[in-house]
Amino acid sequence: MIAPCHIERQPPQRLLEFAAFRWPAAALDGAAWPSAPGGVVRDEAGQPRLLHAAPGRWLLPDPSEAVQAQADAAARSGHGAAIDVTGQWATLTITGAGAARLLACAIEIHSVLEGRDCASVRLFDCPAVVARRPDGYALWVQSSYVSDFLATASRFLATLQPSA
Repeated sequence: MIAPCHIERQPPQRLLEFAAFRWPAAALDGAAWPSAPGGVVRDEAGQPRLLHAAPGRWLLPDPSEAVQAQADAAARSGHGAAIDVTGQWATLTITGAGAARLLACAIEIHSVLEGRDCASVRLFDCPAVVARRPDGYALWVQSSYVSDFLATASRFLATLQPSA
């Protein structure tokens, strides 16, 4: 039996990706740009807002004016390109005590996130970025895969729940 968890598709949100022209991107080091693999900058509510999801790549979900200005300044300085990827990713949350167990059906989530707050992964064969949240996990699943992800995750949840 799995502890309860809840998967929720979030409303569409603006999403940027910043790709550095060179890696390592020494010019982007510092508190404003997490340079450690899997580093995350969070907002006041603890939600991920700047995720170092892959070498030389950051995901910026629902960027604030300050984060947008930061990405624009880095692009103007010739350090990389800010690309609007809105619509290419669907945002999901998996919350509750069973959230890690559900993800463990696809990957060893605790090992993947050991020493980091986010990672680019494949969940049930779907490309995704996963990040810790205070109440579970935030996921960005490529939009063309989201229905498959939700269907597969629902099947796993059904098999892990006790029969009535």
